Amino acid sequence: MSTRAPFKVGLFLTLALALSACGLGRDSAEDGAGEVSPIVAATVNGRPIYVEDVRAYAVARGWLQETEDLDANSDAFFMALEELIQIRLFAMEAETRGLDRESETRRQLENARERVLANSIYDEIDQRANDPEAIERLYRENINRLGEGEEVQLRHIQFDTREAADAAKRRLEQGERFEALAFELSTERDTAPDGGDLGFSALGDLSASLRQEVERTSVGSLIGPIQLPTGWHIFRLDDRRARGVPSLETLRPRIVAWLRYQEITQLDERLARDARIERLRQPEETMEPGGEVTAPADAEPDAPLRPSPDAVAPDAPPFPFPMGPGGIVGEAPAQTPAPITPTPAPAAPSAPSAPANAPEQTGDSATP
Repeated sequence: MSTRAPFKVGLFLTLALALSACGLGRDSAEDGAGEVSPIVAATVNGRPIYVEDVRAYAVARGWLQETEDLDANSDAFFMALEELIQIRLFAMEAETRGLDRESETRRQLENARERVLANSIYDEIDQRANDPEAIERLYRENINRLGEGEEVQLRHIQFDTREAADAAKRRLEQGERFEALAFELSTERDTAPDGGDLGFSALGDLSASLRQEVERTSVGSLIGPIQLPTGWHIFRLDDRRARGVPSLETLRPRIVAWLRYQEITQLDERLARDARIERLRQPEETMEPGGEVTAPADAEPDAPLRPSPDAVAPDAPPFPFPMGPGGIVGEAPAQTPAPITPTPAPAAPSAPSAPANAPEQTGDSATP
């Protein structure tokens, strides 16, 4: 393969993935019968770039939220369109130079094509997972299970050390108000303004150690100090009640996630079973991934726009998922199928830079 400018490979990959994912330059005559022809935002040597593709690119680049409308006078529209025009120009120049016939480029284009085709399967699965009849049917089938068990209302104060927790408990035993100490001392500041109120949680959603304490504690009594992965905690049991049935709207996102996970898993197993797959090296039976995995130097910089079936929570729990918003109290949240979202494409050379992303929030919480 001939030597070219350093940015050429990255730009060409951007073209292959971003254009393929967005459907740029497609012929509107190839759309399904009855569909409205897309609006053209620009043409490059007679080949159109559509408004819907500008919007998809702006979302992928992080300049626009998925739920936002695209304003044709906005910076997001201008930046996305200018980058797509540049990508189109570079792609045409690459074809003129015959670069699309090089073996490495053909391999990358084929990889991009496979990703787009695989994404179309995920799109179909998404449509079925969001089918109202399927959602309501699964809800009705599990409604009896959803109403079983007991739920409890807890308050908590979180500490970094056992010594701090012991000191706070002595103050509580001397008559100081739990809510006031939670506001003053708790290192978990999300609930501290509410006096450490965690709301109601299903008994089965509590960590094993906390559940055992709750089961033998009367309403109004203190629990702890008890150590959980998030630190040392003092709890107060405020109430118990029979667990009610969550509404369909409350559970809809989890039902959709479960339907998506179920179909992806079944399809993956069927295709893998019927296919002839020959690997260079078979993984050992006891082998488990650990630490960070580094991609090979010649790997494509862009991840697939949809998660592979293997990446979609292979150990997802049976429906219904734990009812607490964060999963099980005091333990890591239960895994659910990852949302299907596009991966932002890398910026083309000399294009306007995207706004800096907000820092990722980390850290555990004891909230249910």
